[in-house]
Amino acid sequence: MVKNKLVKNVTIDELAVIINNGFQGQMDYMEKKFEAIDKNFEAIDKNFTQVASKKELDEVKKDVKYIKENLDDASKLGQRVDYIEGILNIQPIKK
Repeated sequence: MVKNKLVKNVTIDELAVIINNGFQGQMDYMEKKFEAIDKNFEAIDKNFTQVASKKELDEVKKDVKYIKENLDDASKLGQRVDYIEGILNIQPIKK
């Protein structure tokens, strides 16, 4: 005998509704979790894209540095050609 408790007989239909509500609650919870995971993967994908872009940017920086370092050599080359043309008395090529 149960003291101080309200005992109610539950019908099969009511039990089905209770179980359905429990399953629906779990489905809603899992849906929110999967949405959060999807957002995390989107952020990770974006980071990988940025990493690839950073690698490309690093390559461009190396190329620009190389050009800057060799730009002085190129201008010196023009001066050297002018000097040699002057010594050899060669007329410069007209553009």
